[in-house]
Amino acid sequence: MGVLTKVVSVCGIMMALSSCGTREDYATATGKRLFPFQSVSMSRLVLTKVDPGKIKLKDAGAIRVYTYAIKVDSKYTARGYLFEGPKDERKKSGNAILFGHWLGGISGVDTSEWEFFSEAASYAREGNVCVIPLGHHPWIESSTGTAEDVPLVIGQVNDYRIGLDIAFSRFRKKPAKAMIIGHDYGAMFSILTAAADSRIGAAVIMAPVSYFYYWNRILRSIPEGQVLDAYKEAMLPYEPITLIKGLSVPVLFQYAESDQFVSKSDALSLIDAAVASPKEARWYKATHNLTRYPPITAERKKWVDSQFERWNATRNVE
Repeated sequence: MGVLTKVVSVCGIMMALSSCGTREDYATATGKRLFPFQSVSMSRLVLTKVDPGKIKLKDAGAIRVYTYAIKVDSKYTARGYLFEGPKDERKKSGNAILFGHWLGGISGVDTSEWEFFSEAASYAREGNVCVIPLGHHPWIESSTGTAEDVPLVIGQVNDYRIGLDIAFSRFRKKPAKAMIIGHDYGAMFSILTAAADSRIGAAVIMAPVSYFYYWNRILRSIPEGQVLDAYKEAMLPYEPITLIKGLSVPVLFQYAESDQFVSKSDALSLIDAAVASPKEARWYKATHNLTRYPPITAERKKWVDSQFERWNATRNVE
């Protein structure tokens, strides 16, 4: 994040939360049971302006890009990027979007949070507010391969929910719901966040697996037998395939036919598990890095825009 140019401390315009007060409770029943939220005052939020050219954004126009940092406790500061467009557009029909990025990519092109920069900029030009959390687990702190992963998973959902707080705080008249768009691990945590937080109104889920241990075993050796069995048991309540069963929000699944990291049978299992959600599943002649294919991005945007049109109709905006 070496693209910092100007530091702005913000507190006064935080309308989704009382700017220095307590947070409204947006937790679902699942959120209250599995994902205790560590509330953070928006008075701690620090935004640092980013030159769009430094992150290779073309035709940035009226959008503003910031890095954000908000101290959660003495050990952890949530960090990420904030993209926002003209205030007039936000007042009319702006919506909140949280992007959960993948673990991978090419440095300076689509590595981690970079994969969604151009997409976030596109939405921001239309008056939407986009947040891309950098993420902590597994991006910075990898899997332990033990039950100690459970608090790491809870902490990462907390990180995404703080991102939602930040996105909503940028509106004077906040939208009722947020869109969440996730890829890879970001898609897995998007499912968990949608299960935990009632503000998620729809989700785009791009090429996840249904169980964390499928990929965590790539990052860390987890021996077969008792060790792996104990890990599976500890993680089961927090697995995407467990929590997606309780979702009722619209979901768009995007998968690649030649995905080197996701089997079709596993993808179908996760799709089938979304029993209560209005859902669409689309398959593409592509590989795991779905954000590198403009037609896939265009289909994703068309679906997201259709959700926004429905939401905006209930808000009496165009």
